[in-house]
Amino acid sequence: MTPYVGFTYFAFLLYPVLPALLLGFTGRLRPWYVLAATIGMLLLQYGNPLGGPPSPQLAYLAAFTVYAALVVLLFAALRRRGPRRGAYYAAVALTLLPLAAVKVYPLLSGAGGLFAPTPGPRGALLVPGLVDTFGFLGISYMTFRVLDAVICLQDGLVTSPGLTALLNYVLFFPCASAGPIDRYRRFQADVTNTRSPAQYAEDADAGIYRVAQGFLYKFVIAQLIFTHWLAPAGASRNLSHMLSYTYAYTFYLFFDFAGYSAFAIGVGRFFGVRTPENFRAPFLSRNFREFWNRWFISLSWFLRDHVYMRFVLGATRGHWFRNRYVASYIGYMVTMGLMGLWHGLQLNYIAYGLYQGVMLIIYDFLARWNRRRRLFPDNALTRGASVFVTFQLVCFGMLIFSGHLFT
Repeated sequence: MTPYVGFTYFAFLLYPVLPALLLGFTGRLRPWYVLAATIGMLLLQYGNPLGGPPSPQLAYLAAFTVYAALVVLLFAALRRRGPRRGAYYAAVALTLLPLAAVKVYPLLSGAGGLFAPTPGPRGALLVPGLVDTFGFLGISYMTFRVLDAVICLQDGLVTSPGLTALLNYVLFFPCASAGPIDRYRRFQADVTNTRSPAQYAEDADAGIYRVAQGFLYKFVIAQLIFTHWLAPAGASRNLSHMLSYTYAYTFYLFFDFAGYSAFAIGVGRFFGVRTPENFRAPFLSRNFREFWNRWFISLSWFLRDHVYMRFVLGATRGHWFRNRYVASYIGYMVTMGLMGLWHGLQLNYIAYGLYQGVMLIIYDFLARWNRRRRLFPDNALTRGASVFVTFQLVCFGMLIFSGHLFT
């Protein structure tokens, strides 16, 4: 049963949420209940409680969970003996191995390829977790959470994660299939924080609001856009329909994805977890750097902290490049390229990641050029023009991402 796509799921969701409300309002909500509720909902999501053949996803999820826990706990034991760079690289590689296998196997088996058709607009959001051959929905999100735990151990921010804490973090069901991507230390601070009834009331109020927002975004606005704009625009390949499809897909993807994120954040609040935001008015961005601080925030900040900043720091310390801007530009391409690959190995995702990297480089170059020459002043007119131009370029990027440009 796919989370948040049908009202049957929300009916089942009442079973863990209602006891959580009771425990929360009495100040007794504890990590053990969060884990118990997570296990119960994952059995529902990846099993077939309403009948039908058993889903292999549940077995894949169980195997991944055991594998990930062993990697993290073994690395934690080695790390307590002192810094071990080789063990760290091995732990990172082992963490990414299942995800890489899921992405690569369809290409090797002939089930897909660089030019293989990608899911239509209905599947756009779940592409990072969509598995056609083997694996389970949400493996991309869970892999990055495991990776964050490994990095925290390497940086000395965490010394000994307990098994219950680790499982709670990796498997937390509201965010299992569609994010947002949380951080280990932030999540643990929330789930272990004993809130007073008054504090929990704030969480419950926020949870109700965000779930209602999710219903509005996904089941009303996104549905109307899909039915009356996106589907008709995608029925033809002429220029006017392609242009209409570009804007329709951009707005559909936002409201669909933001709806999923609102559901995840809202349900998480019922369990005392304040999951980070994924969107902050992204279409008001004045440039691509600002856009990635407003769009899919949990992913962009994860890649910024764990890929871009580490790459630039290593290049600076090692004097890899004579020009100090070269490290930043290569960092942009590496970071955005990995973001594209995280979605999938199809041509549209690779091209989308490279496009975003190029746009970040162009913006940085033009911003530095304008600071020297002061050709464009910072006023209401230039800010409005920046928002307009950025939005057009963002929409073209979404067209690339959709795969409609390549089919």
